[in-house]
Amino acid sequence: MYQYLTGIFILIICLLIYFTYYYIFNKKDIDNDIKLLNKKQLYEKLMKDFNKIFPDRNRNSGGVQFYKYILDNYNPSKYEFDLYNQFYCAVSGSPIDPKRQNIKDLIVMKDLDNNNICGDYYRCCIPCNCDLMKYAKVEKINISLRDGDYNYHVLTINDPCLNESNIPNSVTSFNCNNSKTSNGKHTPSGRLIVGILHNSRLCSQSDLDKINTSEVTGKFCKERNSTEADKLRGGMGDIFVKLSLVGSDKDISQDSGHSNLKNIYGESLKPCQKYSDDIKGSWDNNGYCSEKGGGVHQICFDVTSDSEDFSIDTGQSDWSKDRVGKNHCMCLGAWSLYKAKQNNELIDKTYDELNCDAIPEISLNESYINNWNTWNGNELDDQIIDGVNSLMEQCYNKGNVSQKEYLKNKYNNLTNSRTEFHNTEIYNKYK
Repeated sequence: MYQYLTGIFILIICLLIYFTYYYIFNKKDIDNDIKLLNKKQLYEKLMKDFNKIFPDRNRNSGGVQFYKYILDNYNPSKYEFDLYNQFYCAVSGSPIDPKRQNIKDLIVMKDLDNNNICGDYYRCCIPCNCDLMKYAKVEKINISLRDGDYNYHVLTINDPCLNESNIPNSVTSFNCNNSKTSNGKHTPSGRLIVGILHNSRLCSQSDLDKINTSEVTGKFCKERNSTEADKLRGGMGDIFVKLSLVGSDKDISQDSGHSNLKNIYGESLKPCQKYSDDIKGSWDNNGYCSEKGGGVHQICFDVTSDSEDFSIDTGQSDWSKDRVGKNHCMCLGAWSLYKAKQNNELIDKTYDELNCDAIPEISLNESYINNWNTWNGNELDDQIIDGVNSLMEQCYNKGNVSQKEYLKNKYNNLTNSRTEFHNTEIYNKYK
């Protein structure tokens, strides 16, 4: 009897040792199986409610409705909320089965202060990355979930119900009430939420390098995003693009361009004016930086919280503080002084201010740059060099292959005979 009990005891000990080692060495696989099961269950729950979210079964550009339904009906924890918002494409509204492979990409978005915010985007097809990066913005908000309050960067567009009659016929899921989407969630600024940016953060240089060198978010998106909105073909994002431009305060800088003026890339000059109700940007009656006399307002400048002191830094009043979040046609002399002060460490450096496709080609002509060395008595010696070189560097980095080549030729034609440029890093980089 004793030997029998001893044998059972030894067997139990061996089984415990076996299962302990099995758990230790297979814990990762077990955890993955549990997570996959959780994903499957949550995904099936969301898909079961598909007809409630979209009664006519048309989910085109339905990220708005998915997002609201998840918050209003599931009372999710943070873990669940993150998962639910991986199961649909915020651009197209397409469901994304968690069993699919290769369903997310690292992308860069602009926030309302023009900062670069990077994060993971779950999508149905690759054009959606590009359309989201160009036609949407992120906004940081606090979201109350079952287990606490959490900060998220949410993906947003102007509410298309502001101009309901222009919503594309292919989009039927938006319920408009008093010029506002009633079956959607809005941010404190009034923008409409279409989804979330996962694992969001301020972009590091390695983030940007990864995005820019990717075959999708770099090469493919650069080509797609240089195409005018009404000429886009391919991908459900085409519908989203049209929808994102519907709002009454839509970004009119995406319009096709001037009928006869060219920009510094040799293409049709784009308007600098972003919003139709903004009339204080020193542009002409059609929103272009086309002034040919006076202060020569030809530099299309995106005013952000980083550059809100532009007017003070260039010896003017504090008017630029009221322009944050908007574009402005800046004077040639003021732009040059601003960059000369930065290069001389008199003020903090700023970056990425220019809307290059809205800067006219004639701003790099000989007769115009001679205006850059004089500005309201505050000019610095040879500030023309800082103005031209800063424009060249920013706009070259933003251009596609053909735009870069055109701009480089334009720059060289201007500077080859002006010896004051010849000892500069930028001249020797691009000559």
